[in-house]
Amino acid sequence: MEICYLINQLAPGGAPTLLLDLVRRTDPDVSYTVCFVEGDDSLVPDLREAGAEVVDFGASFKFDPRALGRMARFFRRREFDVLHTHLPYSQTLGRLSALLGTIGAVVSTQHNVPENYHPITRTLERTTRPLDDATVAVSAGVERAFRGAAHRYDGTLEDGWCTIYNGVDTDAFGTAVETADPDSLAVTVADDATVYLNVSRYVPAKDQATLVDAMAAVVDREPAAHLFVVGWGSEEESLRERVRRRGLDDDVTVTGRVPSVHPYYALADVFVSSSVFEGLPIAHLEAMAAGLPVVATDIPGVDEVVVDGETGRLVPPESPDALASAMCDLASADRQSEFGRAGRQRVGEEFDIASTVEAHRRLYESLSPSSGSR
Repeated sequence: MEICYLINQLAPGGAPTLLLDLVRRTDPDVSYTVCFVEGDDSLVPDLREAGAEVVDFGASFKFDPRALGRMARFFRRREFDVLHTHLPYSQTLGRLSALLGTIGAVVSTQHNVPENYHPITRTLERTTRPLDDATVAVSAGVERAFRGAAHRYDGTLEDGWCTIYNGVDTDAFGTAVETADPDSLAVTVADDATVYLNVSRYVPAKDQATLVDAMAAVVDREPAAHLFVVGWGSEEESLRERVRRRGLDDDVTVTGRVPSVHPYYALADVFVSSSVFEGLPIAHLEAMAAGLPVVATDIPGVDEVVVDGETGRLVPPESPDALASAMCDLASADRQSEFGRAGRQRVGEEFDIASTVEAHRRLYESLSPSSGSR
């Protein structure tokens, strides 16, 4: 079976990381081509090592006509059983490109709620969605946001839709964290400090500004506490400035992009997220695989991962006081251990990558034989 993925860019993040896991874990009789439109290409070496062909259309800006021409020529020449598009911009381009060539079926995955997308991008995606043979949501919350109902994939589609949860290689990630060396980070925190960790892109949807404000209240109650904000993105400098303005230079480290997240998970006691929009966040799954309790916002997608009072705490979004209170509530080593064990068990049972891979394989096989060519 020949599968082609089309995505905006290949930066470390939820959707590109999912593609890498799918390529790594799928049967050898499946051949993958991963195409990206523009921007960051950090995961290209990993995808090629996993056996995928990688194609860069090299757009310099959105809807770059030269890149669109390269994309059109590519899909006229190539044949695929399934074209699977990710994120609204690539979904619009991919669905239209499929009309030019020989594609057995078109699948799109929605990784976030529609409110998180630019109105123009959202409109173009909605207009071209009838070209899908199947539309996948990464969580029931995402599917409900688009169509008012949700259907966990069981081999069938409901109105052309289904939910397939994001997943993580629970055992591999946990082992990588256990064998990581926090001393390699060359950072100093007090022996009695509670170390909080946020791993995500620096973009408005992740709302790390609220997390920085919450940390000011945490430090008032726990002077030795420290927060690491690990990631990359357009809001990096504004986050650093917010830390300076709040007088938290000694208490909050905005790392920027790092070569490996595993030492930070090994150093951390509690994972924290302040997002206002999510699909089904892989970083939360990784934190649970690492045995960390999770403090997060009570929003669609996240509420399917974190069980309040069992694997962590859920709080209202954009509420620094509630976030700070929950963070301090998990400063207890006993509670960290209890919630961390429950989280690791839950992610292994409900969100292991093997289940995600198997669901995609079944979906592709159900579509490929009967879809015909376009």
